[in-house]
Amino acid sequence: MGNVLFVVWRESFEALLVIGIIYSWIKRHPDTKNGMNFLWGGVALGVAISIILALAIYGVFSTLEDIWQTSFMIFMEILACILIVQMVYWMNKHGKEMSQALIQGIDRNTKKHSWWGALFIIAIAIAREGSEIVVFLSAIIMNLTPETTGAFAIEVLIGLAIAGVTLIAFIYTSKIISWKWFFTITGIMLLFLAATLLLRATDEIANLFLEYDIDLPEFFEMSLWDTSSLLDDGQGIGNFLSSFFAYRSQPTGLSVTVFIVYWIIVGLIFWRGSRGQKNH
Repeated sequence: MGNVLFVVWRESFEALLVIGIIYSWIKRHPDTKNGMNFLWGGVALGVAISIILALAIYGVFSTLEDIWQTSFMIFMEILACILIVQMVYWMNKHGKEMSQALIQGIDRNTKKHSWWGALFIIAIAIAREGSEIVVFLSAIIMNLTPETTGAFAIEVLIGLAIAGVTLIAFIYTSKIISWKWFFTITGIMLLFLAATLLLRATDEIANLFLEYDIDLPEFFEMSLWDTSSLLDDGQGIGNFLSSFFAYRSQPTGLSVTVFIVYWIIVGLIFWRGSRGQKNH
């Protein structure tokens, strides 16, 4: 479950960054004491919303049976894939404006003497990151058992701890290490994670077709190559590459087609976005 740690680390880092930006602004505000209470209240509310979402997804999944469970899982994996691409694209385009927009929104509310408005802005910002974690990891959350819940919780806690250490490291090395490169590299890894989720959903759709005796084109069903003797995707490094980078030691024609189409679409989205930024 290494991708659990990565997703929690990456998204928690963003959440901590948001908290850090707002914290430093409140420290300079005349009403610091009141502002801090609403800051931590907003953080708690945002975390609570994320937990409720996780419980809701698990609750819906547990009430379904057989094909509906599989269909719900496929839906959540495809949704997570779309949201990851959207989130990475948004960060690529608007990341620089994020802190400015947050502070402006909170500033407008505090000038109206409405710390409650600031609390909800903070809660929404935190809930956004938390809900992304929940949706991105929804397939894992839905498959948790009493035996795997402990390992999942430990990985989440380690991810949170590493996110905190990363933020501290970046504060002290911001003149040496580029934040832009950090978000670019982790953004690319998230795009590969989205491809992994999409291929997992594709495999499950193909299995459903087989279960109900629906024939796919022969090319989609055939294995195009076999590298399992060199790097098996079921263990060790191969399993790591499978979890993070959509590696398949015996990919079918359907998997390869979906993988290629995915990267063409992603490439076009980011290419059009970069052209739009240049035109502005």
